[in-house]
Amino acid sequence: MSKRNLYKILLFSVSFAALGFMIYKIGIDTIIKGLIEIRLWFFVIVFLWFIVYILNAVAWKMIICNEEGEKKPSFAFLMRTTIAGFAINYITPFAEIGGEPYRIMLLKEYMSSIKATSCVILYSMMHVFAHIIFWMISTVLVLVFFRLSWIPFVCLSVLFAVFCFAVLLFIRGYRKGMAVRMFRILSKIPFIKKWARQISVTKQDKLKEMDYHISHLHTHRRSSFYWSFAAELASRFLMCCEVNIIMYALAVMFPGLSVSFLDAIVITAGYSLFANAVFFIPMQIASKEGGYMLAFEVLGLPSSPAFIVSIITRIRELFWIFTGILLLKISKEKINTSYIKDEYSK
Repeated sequence: MSKRNLYKILLFSVSFAALGFMIYKIGIDTIIKGLIEIRLWFFVIVFLWFIVYILNAVAWKMIICNEEGEKKPSFAFLMRTTIAGFAINYITPFAEIGGEPYRIMLLKEYMSSIKATSCVILYSMMHVFAHIIFWMISTVLVLVFFRLSWIPFVCLSVLFAVFCFAVLLFIRGYRKGMAVRMFRILSKIPFIKKWARQISVTKQDKLKEMDYHISHLHTHRRSSFYWSFAAELASRFLMCCEVNIIMYALAVMFPGLSVSFLDAIVITAGYSLFANAVFFIPMQIASKEGGYMLAFEVLGLPSSPAFIVSIITRIRELFWIFTGILLLKISKEKINTSYIKDEYSK
């Protein structure tokens, strides 16, 4: 057995053990009762995420710039590709990377391969950039509205400084491009430097063209940049409503437990930051649950509703994964999914 497979088995084992301990701690009866209580509110959550995906598609549409003679992708196409792309991301183990090749493959029907790649990279950058800004805003809200001891205050202040540095890096990438610079950095990293140097030499012209498309958005299409960013950031705050909806549905189980929209923002930001910090855990097993429980406990809330919230969000993810795969089957576009199979077979 290879070290990679041993590593995967070990992570799966530890994650499932942690998940089992959480279920034991909360109680299976409490979890089942919570799932029953949600009932028709689940469809409200599903519709909420439909709006989130609309905002994601709007953000991507604002990034795509069609030149004269190019066929313009419809919004329905962008919606279908967005939902299917995120579905592939969910089922790709260890890193959410599967959806990007899929989007590039379909977008190449409307433009050159380099431009399609640039548009997908730009959207991925915007997706991450908006998330960092969301974390920054959430950090400020915690520092301002919550009473903290000096240790959490210092830790959050340092975290805010890290986010500021990341924002500066993104802005630099938007202004000057990042493809050439990224491969220069990769060419100095052991194990991949030989491959990166080869790409830098043989694909230098394509990398420069990619950088041109990346920098063009921020330099010459400022309004499109800001509208795309606004749509992505709005989707982050809309996601927070999911916690409020679930907690409202669970009011009978937890009487007197109130979760404000400010609390929901902190919970969503805390969970997502924790989940991204442990991205290497397969399928976010136990990390999603642990992130929600940790965020609830930081706010002085019980952990039982946090676990139920995490389970419901997993069911919602399964619904949209199924929808995305269904869209893959219904659509006439052909996609080579070998990269997903390779990821599972490694």
